[in-house]
Amino acid sequence: MMEQKNNPALRGLPVSRRGKMTSKLYKALAPAERAALEKRAKTMPSPKRTKKTKATTKSGEKPKRALTKYAQFVKANLPKYSQLPNRERLAAVAKLWKQQQQQRQLQQPQKKRV
Repeated sequence: MMEQKNNPALRGLPVSRRGKMTSKLYKALAPAERAALEKRAKTMPSPKRTKKTKATTKSGEKPKRALTKYAQFVKANLPKYSQLPNRERLAAVAKLWKQQQQQRQLQQPQKKRV
């Protein structure tokens, strides 16, 4: 393939057709020519694949953010509704959260505006 990159018969062809043409050229070689080609191919260096390293290591990662009050509430109350499908479970917990928030607002004294 490397030897064929300057072949005028392959110039201007898309990659898919170029591969097919190279295959046809290889299959048309005589056994002696094929052996010589394989010998030359063994002497050519093939690029070595390197493993990609991660940009950040586990020790260098940022610490996780603390859960919000709502997330803590959901985590605590989700098991209570385990018999419901997920969508309805979350809706029920959200409704419970809303009720508790309304109760807290009623219990807190309202600030007077000046």
